[in-house]
Amino acid sequence: MRFFPLELKTRWVKVLKDIWGNKKRSLLVVLSIAVGVAAVGMINTAKQVVERDLYGDFWAGNPASLTIYTSPFQKELAEAVQNLREVETAEARRTVAADIFRSEDHWEDIQLTVLPNFNAPKIDRFVLEEGSANPGGREILLERDTAHSMGLSVGDTVIIKMPDGRTYSLKIAGIVHNVYVIPFSLLNEATGFIRMETLQWMGEKPYYNQIALVVSENKYDRKHVLKVGETIRDRVIEPAGYQTYRIQIPGIGSDPGQHWAHNQIAGFLLILQIMGIMAIVLSGGLIINTVSAIVTQQIRQIGVLRAIGGVRSQLVTMYLVNVLLLSILALFIALPLGQLGALGIARLAASFLNFNLKLFTIPLDVLLLQVGLGLLMPLLAALYPILGGTRISVYEAIYQQGLHSEEKERLVDRLLYKLRNISPPILLSLRNTFRKKTRLAFTLVTLTLAGAMFISVFSTRASLTEQINQISRYVAFDAAIGLSGGVQRPTAIREALRIPGVSVAEGWANSSGVIVHYDGSESKALDIVGLPYNAQTIEPLMLKGRWLRSGDSQAVVVNDDLLETEKELDVGSQIQLKVGDSKRAFTIVGIASKHLSGPRVYMTLEDFGRLTGRQNQVDSIRVKISPSATSSARIQSELAAELEKRFDNAGLSKQKATTQSAIFADFSQPFNIILIVLIIMASILSVVGGLGLTGVMGLNVLERTREIGVLRAIGATNTSVVKVVVVEGIVVGLISWVLGAIVSVPSGWVLAWAVVEAVLQAQVNYRYSGWGLLLWLVLILLIGVFSSLAPARDAARLTVREVLEYE
Repeated sequence: MRFFPLELKTRWVKVLKDIWGNKKRSLLVVLSIAVGVAAVGMINTAKQVVERDLYGDFWAGNPASLTIYTSPFQKELAEAVQNLREVETAEARRTVAADIFRSEDHWEDIQLTVLPNFNAPKIDRFVLEEGSANPGGREILLERDTAHSMGLSVGDTVIIKMPDGRTYSLKIAGIVHNVYVIPFSLLNEATGFIRMETLQWMGEKPYYNQIALVVSENKYDRKHVLKVGETIRDRVIEPAGYQTYRIQIPGIGSDPGQHWAHNQIAGFLLILQIMGIMAIVLSGGLIINTVSAIVTQQIRQIGVLRAIGGVRSQLVTMYLVNVLLLSILALFIALPLGQLGALGIARLAASFLNFNLKLFTIPLDVLLLQVGLGLLMPLLAALYPILGGTRISVYEAIYQQGLHSEEKERLVDRLLYKLRNISPPILLSLRNTFRKKTRLAFTLVTLTLAGAMFISVFSTRASLTEQINQISRYVAFDAAIGLSGGVQRPTAIREALRIPGVSVAEGWANSSGVIVHYDGSESKALDIVGLPYNAQTIEPLMLKGRWLRSGDSQAVVVNDDLLETEKELDVGSQIQLKVGDSKRAFTIVGIASKHLSGPRVYMTLEDFGRLTGRQNQVDSIRVKISPSATSSARIQSELAAELEKRFDNAGLSKQKATTQSAIFADFSQPFNIILIVLIIMASILSVVGGLGLTGVMGLNVLERTREIGVLRAIGATNTSVVKVVVVEGIVVGLISWVLGAIVSVPSGWVLAWAVVEAVLQAQVNYRYSGWGLLLWLVLILLIGVFSSLAPARDAARLTVREVLEYE
C-alpha cells in the first residue's frame, strides 16, 4: 500500500479554512494583487485604445506629409505640383483668420479654410457628423469641437467678423469632425470651412495660399519629405513667379505621418507605463510582507504538520495554492477595475484630442499580461517568505517561537537607552519598529517610492509653473493687438497712450524669413522680430551673450529654438537673413532661452526696416499699465477691450486684442489635465503603501501577542496598548517620509523633465515642491495612524487569558 505522509484532502481543507478563517488578511492579499494588476491593465489598455482609435481616424483621412505656404496663387499651381513624380497628391487651400461672435461683446478667433472641391477633398479629409458636407454660398461647416463648445448646431446662424472689421452672417450647413486641427477646447481657436464664393462675398479676393501634399515615396522620412518641399519650391513655385514663405511638416515637432500631438501622447503614455510598473513592484513587496504574516502566524502549525509526516514540498505547494486562489479572486477585481480606469483615461484623451472612441474592449495581449502578472507575480513574490517559513525544523517551530526568538537590535537598544526619559509605551514602540529589519525594509521601500512619486508630481507642477513664469518674460505685457497691414509706429503708439492708465506702449514688427547658408541652401522658416532695443514688454533670459542695445547695427539675438536646427550657430557667428528678395548679413550677439515661439531672431526696428524695406512700420502694439509689473486678469481684460475699441475707431486695427493672462490660461490647460492623471496614479501608489503598512502592523501585533499579554498582566490600559501600536506606525511613516524626501529630488527632476519634454519639447526649469513635501508629511502621518488603528484595536481587545491560550 502506498503511503501519503500528508493526506491530500487535509491540505486543501486547511487552505480553504485559512482563506475563509481570516477574511481581513485574505482581503488584504487580494487588494494588494488587484491594485497593481489593475494599474498595469488600465495604462496598457488605455494606450492601445488611444493609439488604435486616434490613428484610425487619423489615417482614414489621408494626412498631409507637408504644407507649403506661398504668396497668392490659383489652383492650377497645385495641379502642377501634383504632376511631379515625387508627389502622390496635392491640394490647394486658403486660410483666413477672422473672429466669430460667441456672446455679448465676446468674440473668438476662427480659422476659415477654403477647399477647391468639397465633394471630393483629397487630403486631411473631415467626416460629416450632421447636416451637409458641401456648404452652399453664404454657408459654413463647423468643426464639431467648435460647435459643441459654442453650443451651435446645424441651421443656426453665426456672425463672422473679417480682418477689415465687417461682419457677415453665415448659416451652419453641417457639423464635421476633423482630427487634423487642434481642438477649440485646447487652442481657443474655432475652425470653419467655406466655399471660395462665400469668401469673395465677404470681401476677400479669390486665391489660395497653401499647398497640402502627400509625397509618393518615403512618406515617413522627415529629411526626404522636406527635400521634396524644397524641390517643389525650386522647380514649380518660384519659377512660376510665386514666393514660398514656409515649408512645414504638420504637427508640434511631429514627423511626417504622425498626429499633431504624437510626441506629447507618446511621452505621457510612457510616464504612465513607468508608474504602472512601479505599482506592480510595490504590490509585490506588499505581498511578501502579507504572506510573511500568514506563515509567521502558522509556524506552530507548520511544525505539527512536519511532525505528522508532512514534507517541505507539500507545505510549499499548500501555501502557493493559497496564494494562487487569492490571486484568482484578485483578478476578478483587477480586470473590471482596470477596464474602468482605462475607459476613463481613453475618454479623457478622446475629449482632449477630439477623436472617436470605437468599441471599447480589452486587447487580448493586455488581458494575457494582466492574467500572467496576476497569477505569476504573487507566486514569485510569495516564494521568499514561504520558503523561509517552511525551512524551519519541528523543534524550532514548536518550542522556539516566542519572546526569545526576537532579533537583537544592539545598536538600536543602545540609542534608545539614552532616551530613557521618554514614556515607556513610546520607547517600546521605537524599539519594536526596528525588530524585523527585512520586513521594515520592504515596508519602507513601498512607502518611500509612493512618497517620492507623490512629491515628484507636485515638484513637476512647481517646475511647470516656473516654466510658465519664464515664458512670461517674453510676453510681459497687459494687452496686445495686431495691426492690419502695418501702421506707422508713432501713430500707433500715440493712440495707445491715449488709453487712460497706459504708461508703456511699444510697437513691434514681424516677418517670416530664412537663413541663407554658405552653400546657398536655406534654413527652415523662422520668425524675424523688430522691436525697440530698450523694450519694456520683454525680459529675455539670456543663455549666452547679451541683449540688443543702443547703437547696435546688423546685430541680432536668436533664441535657443533656432539652435536646435542650426547647431553650428553661436555668439559671434555671421548669418545672412533673407526676407522675400532682400538679403542682409548680421552678427549674433546673444542667445535667449526657449519660449515656445519656434525659431526666432530679434533685431532693432531700424535693422528690421532696412531688411524688409518697411521703415518705421509696426505690426502689433503691446501696452502695460505699470512699467514694472503686469496687472490682474480682470484689468488686462478691460484694457484689451478698450484697446480694441480705440484702434477700431481710429481705423488702425479690426483685430482682437489678447492678454498675458489669456495666453497662460490656454497654455496651462494641457498641463492641468496631465497633472490630474499623475496625481491619480500617485494616489494609487499611496493606497498600495497604506495597504502595505496595514499588513505589517497587523503582523507585528500578531507576533507580539504574548508581549501584549505581559503588558496587560502588569496593568497596561487599552490606551497604552493602542499607543504602542499607533506610534510604531507613525514612526515607520516618518522614516519613509525622510527617505521619500531624499528620493523625490532625483525622481522629481526626471518626472518634470519627462512631462516638459513630452508636452513642450523644451528644457526643464526644475523646482522642488516644498508644499508637496509638507502635504505628503500630513498624508503619511494619517496613513500611519489609520493603518495602525485596526491592529491597535485588535491588540487592545486581547485579555490575559486569551494571550496565554494563544498558539
